[in-house]
Amino acid sequence: MKVAALVLAADAGSGFEGSKYLAPFRDSTLIEHVMSEVHQWPVDTVIVVLGPDAEEILEKADLGDAMIVIDLEWAEGGPASLRVGIDTLFRLDEFEALALTYADEPGSRGDEVLRLLEKHRDSHRAAVVPKYRYAAGHPVIIGELLWPRLISMEGGASVDQLLQAHPDWVEEVWFDRLPGKRAMTPDDLIDIQSARR
Repeated sequence: MKVAALVLAADAGSGFEGSKYLAPFRDSTLIEHVMSEVHQWPVDTVIVVLGPDAEEILEKADLGDAMIVIDLEWAEGGPASLRVGIDTLFRLDEFEALALTYADEPGSRGDEVLRLLEKHRDSHRAAVVPKYRYAAGHPVIIGELLWPRLISMEGGASVDQLLQAHPDWVEEVWFDRLPGKRAMTPDDLIDIQSARR
């Protein structure tokens, strides 16, 4: 089974001076930190979807050997960048599953992604979701049969909401730690850096 990591980085953020993905985080920037984690996942390729600050990110950040895709319709919200990423996977026509995460949510662990992928291989469900002390989190493993449904999402819809509405599609894997948190504001980023998970 060939798997692609799909990292969404097309959210403009709120209250940041410049791109939130280039905000300092630990010893690099937020997006570089997340990408360093994703590059440790047991996947075959990494795809990053960039949005309004794509040019600045490509100039200033090292994203490794990830495939870069630009979401020109980023203003439409999350579903737009997801559509761009999945459309890329359809055109590549070689992947059976994707591991979805966000470039503003650090804290993923390669061993946990491996457990999620193993569960996906053994399960007959369309998606595998991590539960961190009873709260759902990311990355989410999504099989290709569900991709057409994701592409059809519009407006403020999210993958998390879709999966919550269809629990029969989902297998869960439990991890004994707190869930990650997305950095939607500068205060979120401060909280994430000070937290110990």
